[in-house]
Amino acid sequence: MLILLALLLRLLAVLAEDHAYGYVNDGSDGPWYLAHGYALVTGFDNGRLSEFGDEYDEGGVIIVLRRLTTPPLYLLFNGLPQAFFPREAAVLLIRVFQALAGAISVWLVWRLGRAVTGSEGAAFVAALAIAVSPAFIFEATRVTTESLYIFLLLAALAHHSHRRKHVAMTGILLGLATLTRAVLLLFPLALALHLLLVDGRRQGLRQALLLLAAYSLVVGSWTVYSLARWDRFVIAGEGMAAFLYIGALEQGWRGPQETDRQLVEDIGAISEEPQARQANYLQGAQGRISADPVGYLLRRLDELTRATLQPHGTGYFDGPPLRLMAIEWWREGRSPFEVLQWTTSEGFWPRLLIYVLHFVGLLAGLVGLWFSRQRWRQSLPLVAFIAYTLLLHLALHAIPRYLFPILPLCWVFAGVALLQAYEKLKALRR
Repeated sequence: MLILLALLLRLLAVLAEDHAYGYVNDGSDGPWYLAHGYALVTGFDNGRLSEFGDEYDEGGVIIVLRRLTTPPLYLLFNGLPQAFFPREAAVLLIRVFQALAGAISVWLVWRLGRAVTGSEGAAFVAALAIAVSPAFIFEATRVTTESLYIFLLLAALAHHSHRRKHVAMTGILLGLATLTRAVLLLFPLALALHLLLVDGRRQGLRQALLLLAAYSLVVGSWTVYSLARWDRFVIAGEGMAAFLYIGALEQGWRGPQETDRQLVEDIGAISEEPQARQANYLQGAQGRISADPVGYLLRRLDELTRATLQPHGTGYFDGPPLRLMAIEWWREGRSPFEVLQWTTSEGFWPRLLIYVLHFVGLLAGLVGLWFSRQRWRQSLPLVAFIAYTLLLHLALHAIPRYLFPILPLCWVFAGVALLQAYEKLKALRR
């Protein structure tokens, strides 16, 4: 029933959207993903090949397939519908598939919660939070990687928690998730270590090697394809160095042109070739970090804290941001009547629900993690992913969207805390 509710809410959000989504570069990621997905699947755009074969400009999105730094799976996911249907119908189909992935993700959270916490009630609370969260509902309408990535990540973790004897499938799912977002590249090592801890040296080593072998085959398929087609060696993606450099900048992310201009100032010149460009980013990051290591660390802590405390998805709704409204209210007299006026502002209630579910998930998740300490063998993979994501973005550029995938896992533990709080309230009433 909960999965049907989740699917209905997501489909309603999808059907309310305008699907006339072009390739025009409007500053969002959607046109970029659509244009590159179509180009990767078809190899051309409306029959027009440029003199470079793999490079052309469509509606302001410049496409150079041989220089792709993004993993291919989401491009294939959105490119295939575009190859067979008109663009508007293709965008609708992409969003419907993402709504289905979101609904299945709710079931995966429930399944993962039941395996990790051992409690049906806690698992239901976690799944309910993800099912009704506007951030997850409206994520299905965005042409970005989050819906597919979160689905594959949860599927891998849920399979790992239930079937450690079939670790090859866990490796395959992790490989597909990495080909969606390359940031996951090193995480399978954590699951391999978990197998060694839980299953013993001999059995665990065999299982860990099988998981890593299946994972390497999936991720390596893109490496082989890139070598065969473009004579270019790439493992999943090549954006890490750029994010490291952006994280070292005092002003943070100001767009690709401003970032490249800053890099030219730092190192003198930058290459047009992808691998050489990544080396340029590493050189620029090394120079900035070594020049002011303490300032760099403070900036990274500040950015990561801000990204953690700011919920993802509030920008999907029109109206003034709640954070700015609260700051202005605090500065200008703190009138209770002004608080009542907030409730009539556009987008207030869904954004408020996003904030509530975000902070309850984080805070109750910490409490639930403590309550679950005796089941550390089951909870360790989830804790490892949360820690991996936070530590990685302590070094790399961090925004709320990049930390969004940890929220379903936080809610697995939050379900434990909320259920125990409910049981204690019930006992007090008796």
